[in-house]
Amino acid sequence: MASSEPGKGAGAPLSALPPPTPWPNANARLLGMGAGLPIQPLDRLAQFSAADFERFTLEWASDYLSTQVEVVEAQQRGGAGDKGRDVVVWLDPSGTEPRRWKLYQCKHYGDRLGPGVAAGEIAKVLYYTLQGDYTSPEEYWFVTHKGTTSTLQDLLDDPNKLRDFVTENWDKHCAGEITSKAIVALTGEMKDHIASFDFSIFKAKQPLELISEHAQTRYHLTVFGAPLIERPPPPEPPSSVAPTESGYITQLFEVIGEAMETTISDPSDFIHLATYKGIFERSRITFYCAEGLKELARDQMADPAFFETLLSEFREGLYFTYTTTGQTGLNRLKDTVKAAQSLQLGGHVLAPHVQAKDREGMCHQMANEGILKWCGT
Repeated sequence: MASSEPGKGAGAPLSALPPPTPWPNANARLLGMGAGLPIQPLDRLAQFSAADFERFTLEWASDYLSTQVEVVEAQQRGGAGDKGRDVVVWLDPSGTEPRRWKLYQCKHYGDRLGPGVAAGEIAKVLYYTLQGDYTSPEEYWFVTHKGTTSTLQDLLDDPNKLRDFVTENWDKHCAGEITSKAIVALTGEMKDHIASFDFSIFKAKQPLELISEHAQTRYHLTVFGAPLIERPPPPEPPSSVAPTESGYITQLFEVIGEAMETTISDPSDFIHLATYKGIFERSRITFYCAEGLKELARDQMADPAFFETLLSEFREGLYFTYTTTGQTGLNRLKDTVKAAQSLQLGGHVLAPHVQAKDREGMCHQMANEGILKWCGT
């Protein structure tokens, strides 16, 4: 991802915050390779690599933090030459003087983060801000999956004591941690910089709070697995056809009209015939069942795109059924619905929640979107 240092460079503000790219092999993460209940979130975090944990923090910053403050860009910087910056969140576009930013430093260790390691990370910010490589962030957050020790948290709660700890332990915890090229001595200039530096910017993000906030992002499901969702009953079709149904309803009129050898423009044209009345009413029920699945993805899984990708599964999996020529519209509809009942959905995130009526309803969803036509070639 392109980047520029705080206070340096030029450019226009981004019109929209670009999301991180998808996790590789996301579906395999959902249920521990498809077996058993989802792993507890804290246990899942413990299984991450350091790079995965940075990625997790980037997702949180891109999709949650950006709803709390105005974020121009979120960047994953961790790696060689990051100068003590794992995840950078820009609050201003490049070219702004000064350019405000927040820093999230990820520590994925087997134990809680203690003051010694934290001091070494703080020293990097002190050194590189003194060198002018970047400006001081508005906030600096330690992000861990185990939390901090009580000793470190006490220091973070008292910025003056934290400053004193870093100064007094410079040679022990800081001098050799800043750069691999040299030992950084505590010079008079550095002492003055430490004395004037705002140590209140240093904070620790609590793991459970981080998970709770990540749960409000579109990425949460693919990281932590399918939640134990109690799906509410599907919505009932309204008594009159809604404008959002016009696509598949028009096609149903064509199917029934073809079978009756007449033009259908309203349910009253066939409501006296039990067969066609049943097809029409069932189609509306199943369409709204699929709509309930869409609401599940949107409201409880935080990402309506899950439903769109499910629809794509049906579009591709049923292609040779709904494109078969030489059939009446009614037979094509029936054959497609039957094929939908046995379509394999693989590891799709919505697969555990798909019911028989949903499968039928997905066929009408495709008709509603104009993906297929029941009548004609």
